[in-house]
Amino acid sequence: MKKLFTIATAVLALAFISCASYRPVAAGPGKVGSKHGEATSANLLGFIPLGGDNTMLRAAQNGGIEHIATVDQKYFSLLGIYTSVTTIVTGE
Repeated sequence: MKKLFTIATAVLALAFISCASYRPVAAGPGKVGSKHGEATSANLLGFIPLGGDNTMLRAAQNGGIEHIATVDQKYFSLLGIYTSVTTIVTGE
């Protein structure tokens, strides 16, 4: 019984492990803008798309941005089963 409890606890702990990281993609000659837009796409197992559009164009449209100043991307993974990429754009 104690062994089963230990295994169940380990499985539950792994289920809640995730990873998120940011990386800069591009920066323009201007200052960081006051407007902010995001666009996200997600997938299962790395190859089954769940939808979304994480392009710079979509992020700029979502934030009402006409002149892009910076572009960053945020990566999130939950045990490699679920992953998402969010493009973050600032500008005017």
